[in-house]
Amino acid sequence: MDRKSIVLVVLLAVVILFYWQILEFLGLHEPAPEQPAQTTEQVDTATAEQPPPQQQPTDTQPTRAAEPTGDLPSLLTDTTGAVAKQTDTLPFMAEQAGVIDTIVVETDTYEVILINQGGGPVSMLLKEHSYRDGEPIEMLPEPMNVSPEASFAQGAVMTGQLPFESSLASGTYNVSGQPLEVEYRYVAPNGVEFFKRYWFHRDKYSFDMVLEVRNGDRLGIDRKYYMVWNNPPPVTEPDPKTDYNEMNAVAYMGGSREQLDDYEDSQLDQTLLGTTSWAGVRSKYFTATMIPRSQLAEGVRAEGRKWKVQTPDGSMEKRDVTVALEMPFAGSGAVTDSFTVFVGPMDYFLMSDYEVGLEDMLGIGTTPVVGWIIKPFAWIVMWGLPKLFSVVGNYGWVIIIFALLIKLVTMPLSLKSFKSMQAMKDLQPKIEELKKKHSKNPQAMNQEMMKLYKKHGVNPLSGCLPILLQMPLLFAMFTVFRSTILLRDAPFIWFIQDLSHGATGFTDPYIVLVIIMVGAQFLSQHLTMASSTQQNKALMYMMPPVMGFFLYSLPAGLILYWICFSVFSLLDWLVYKRDKKNMQVQPA
Repeated sequence: MDRKSIVLVVLLAVVILFYWQILEFLGLHEPAPEQPAQTTEQVDTATAEQPPPQQQPTDTQPTRAAEPTGDLPSLLTDTTGAVAKQTDTLPFMAEQAGVIDTIVVETDTYEVILINQGGGPVSMLLKEHSYRDGEPIEMLPEPMNVSPEASFAQGAVMTGQLPFESSLASGTYNVSGQPLEVEYRYVAPNGVEFFKRYWFHRDKYSFDMVLEVRNGDRLGIDRKYYMVWNNPPPVTEPDPKTDYNEMNAVAYMGGSREQLDDYEDSQLDQTLLGTTSWAGVRSKYFTATMIPRSQLAEGVRAEGRKWKVQTPDGSMEKRDVTVALEMPFAGSGAVTDSFTVFVGPMDYFLMSDYEVGLEDMLGIGTTPVVGWIIKPFAWIVMWGLPKLFSVVGNYGWVIIIFALLIKLVTMPLSLKSFKSMQAMKDLQPKIEELKKKHSKNPQAMNQEMMKLYKKHGVNPLSGCLPILLQMPLLFAMFTVFRSTILLRDAPFIWFIQDLSHGATGFTDPYIVLVIIMVGAQFLSQHLTMASSTQQNKALMYMMPPVMGFFLYSLPAGLILYWICFSVFSLLDWLVYKRDKKNMQVQPA
């Protein structure tokens, strides 16, 4: 492959990776600002199996019934039509009046707070992951109701508004052995009974949940209900833009990852129908995902909005996104559905343990056509880097070692590429003669050129081999470093205290890495150029700055890899020069 072709391949890769950013930079894509608007959810019921059998909690206390508060939906009133007095009081305000029971569940991975008003979690603090100030990450940052909640009769009945009774008294419960079970129960005046049961595990980022409805036929004739995750994912990164850019609703339908991001006038109200294995919301590194266990969902619905705000660092698009599973609801007397709810970091191998394709939430290897090529390389990166880290203890040095290993593996191809380029340079005068001789007969010229290549044992495509191997690996590393939590908050040396962080501008200290990358590319190309034509000189001077301009905001870990690979590429050149010199001094 000649240098012109290499330039086109690299530029094409840049355009593919940063298509929308390039359009926005050129002023050709400008999302319309929109003020936030409240969204509503629709929901109804279904049938399921129980999770693991009920276990005795480690810290048992007597049962205490919750005091009913707030307004009851009209579908739940008794036959006399009596309706409780309406109130807009939020659970947290009601707690001050002493009408809310609060249960705190402590596991190795999180601290979850549940309340009886709605019967479920209103806070989930991750113990092993924190904001940059050291505080644990809150996965339910702005709860208006418990999450998840069920919605029946087109939103007329929301379990988040019902005053449940808890099987446990207010207090703190530590999960150190068997899973802890918490049950919530509510009986409506018209006889409909709701049960919500939770199982919390000591060392998992998920909990099991069962929703049971008795006398469900009194809720109406709807044949579906929604299980709703009503809380947008939290913003956890120092640069909020990186979180908002990745904030989406995602579902796994028919064995394929589907992203629901069809905004109209900055509003999202999108429904996809079909067999659904899971659905959730995600930010850059964290997700909350609902997995139906007893039966698959029949669809997914996403709601949200986006709007622009001005910050000291410029304009930023904010997003709020929620998601709901559409569950079948036969309207029979008794319905039971079970779910697994994963709330935690997007770790590929951790999520793959659930065996429902949950790891595809990361979007690694899910790109149509080329995804199957990238995925094996991504798997190698995600598997190999932690293994090296367990030995080295610093991800910066891990990336350097990884780059060296990749260079040693690709060195035979690189040497073959150098030899091919040198041979092409030696044949250039004869190629020019053939072009002049057959200028009016391209077919004859191509035939003569192929004979020339065959005679001298030259493969004009061999120069492409290192590029063909490096591009999938580079795409894979870009996808991994962008999506997985692997390098989040991972320090290296000097000012590089977060290898997942990219330069936010030309005054950001991380721009130093980009400058080093540009210099390393320039030096590598300058020393390894097979010829010094004007075309190659233009490539040498233009390509490194162009790449630096487009890629400066990439994670520092990826920039570090690129620097190391460019420097280690000089090994190829030195080995080739040594071998060439030895061949020249050998007797004929």
